Amino acid sequence: MTNLKNSMAVALLGAAVTATPVRANEIVVTGFGALMTGGPVAVALERGEFKKNGVDITAVQGSLGGGTTLRNMFGGNLPYAEVATSAAIAAFNEGFDIRIVNNSIRTLEDLSWVTMPDSPVKTIKDLVGKRLSYTSPRSISETVSNMALEAAGIKLESVNRLALGAVGAGLAALEKGGTDAAMINEPLFSARQGRYRVVFNLSNLPRMSQTVGVTTSEILKSSPQKIRGIVAARRAAVDFIYANPEEAGRLIAKRYGDTLPVDVSIRAVKNMVAINYWSRGEIELAGMQAMAAALERTGLLKQAVDWNKLIDQSQLPADLRR
Repeated sequence: MTNLKNSMAVALLGAAVTATPVRANEIVVTGFGALMTGGPVAVALERGEFKKNGVDITAVQGSLGGGTTLRNMFGGNLPYAEVATSAAIAAFNEGFDIRIVNNSIRTLEDLSWVTMPDSPVKTIKDLVGKRLSYTSPRSISETVSNMALEAAGIKLESVNRLALGAVGAGLAALEKGGTDAAMINEPLFSARQGRYRVVFNLSNLPRMSQTVGVTTSEILKSSPQKIRGIVAARRAAVDFIYANPEEAGRLIAKRYGDTLPVDVSIRAVKNMVAINYWSRGEIELAGMQAMAAALERTGLLKQAVDWNKLIDQSQLPADLRR
């Protein structure tokens, strides 16, 4: 999960790029081609939803998330990006021209902490005196794992918490005995089905908005129909995923290519449907506020968020406006 300071720094770098004509046929989406975050856009492309809604989106840039996504949007002068909510908040509070136009991923429940099948760690309470890994200091993964421990009545100092880097590094350490619980997400969890045992997930924490769709106020003024079409196309794709998870899994695998086998994609989609992972676009302020509160907890968010200025619902379908 992206560190908020890095999000700010990269957003600053990207926003400094000299303006060029908007590349209206391309957008950028966190995790596209690798994670389930980009599933709706993959389905929208495969089903021609963008053209049906009057926009010619033919290419999608993937990114590792956070500030990288914003850098790609600003640097490429792209009309729209799906970005970590934390990065959107950071960029806005730093004074950049960014507006949230739709919700994208409405929960962090796709994150789980796992152990090896033969481990004596059966539940979160068994982590007392054991080792738990997350990605990096002051990251969202550290914050929410701490929150989960506290919600279970466990004192943080009673667990040896380790920053081990990317998800794959944590899992490698788990398999080599370097930690007792490591974070995993989809579709890696479905790809390694049966390889690990879940110790805990985040279902008992307040629902937090994971990613949002963003643009700039300039684009909202000059090309509102582009944003309206993108949001509508994505909404149609999400509706299709929930109604047809197996077929949606095939479409996502087709668009992602060799990185995502069809059987893994179908399992992952079904798992995400079960937790109501993808938003149709409606703004869920409570989830965004919960994410802001988690960032405040890290000490990196010190300024209140002006949600009325950050959020623009003007291009949402009328039935999704809140």
